[in-house]
Amino acid sequence: MKVFLSPAKNMRTLPPMPQGMPEASVPRFLYRAEGLAARLKSKAPYALESILQTSPQIALRAAALYQDWTDAGGVPAVLAYDGLAYKNLEAETLTPSDLAFAQEHVRLFSAFYGPLRPLDVIQPYRLELAHKLDGQSLYDFWGRAFYDDLFGNGDGIAVNLASNEYSKAVRPYLLPADRMVTCEFLTYRKGKLRCLATIAKMARGRMARYIIENRIEAPEQLTFFDWNDFQYEQSLSDNNTLTFITRG
Repeated sequence: MKVFLSPAKNMRTLPPMPQGMPEASVPRFLYRAEGLAARLKSKAPYALESILQTSPQIALRAAALYQDWTDAGGVPAVLAYDGLAYKNLEAETLTPSDLAFAQEHVRLFSAFYGPLRPLDVIQPYRLELAHKLDGQSLYDFWGRAFYDDLFGNGDGIAVNLASNEYSKAVRPYLLPADRMVTCEFLTYRKGKLRCLATIAKMARGRMARYIIENRIEAPEQLTFFDWNDFQYEQSLSDNNTLTFITRG
């Protein structure tokens, strides 16, 4: 079983490092990232503003990142990303054996680097799968890469802790024998169950940590997850969806 998460827009270049951390690894699709970097490096900041669908200030920072980008060195991806999911995953406090398990079972999806293992070293970048580059969809650019990374070994089971933007990179390629289980985290607000983005991102990070620390090998084992008063709700779950609810 593998589990996959979205990346984060915010990134760290000097994160705290776990003691005894296993040896870092090189992204397997680094050659494709090099091609993207060359294309993005050639873009003026105003062009990046359109490509990245962002403000002029962020486009200027992104332009500087690509001018400085190198394929050498970097920070392990699970420590480089600094969004809510990763703050709650707290990879810097995992043990060496936890990180070794994560390296085999956890994947971090990147629009720039492709499917990443947690210890793959990366440089800061700004790019999302929903963006287009020179008129080309990044979903088309990566094609089956994300799906093949999850299901290519014949395991047939993946747990989706990613946003819809990144799980969409897998769904078109799923076969009847594949099982992708999506974890939904819902909160009661004003008498209705809602997916609150901030809480859901935090819960995805905690679920990823739960999987790593408990060496989870089957989706059914996730029903015991109980962080922040979330509880498994069988009536809202099925073979491909595990729903957890909290009153917040």
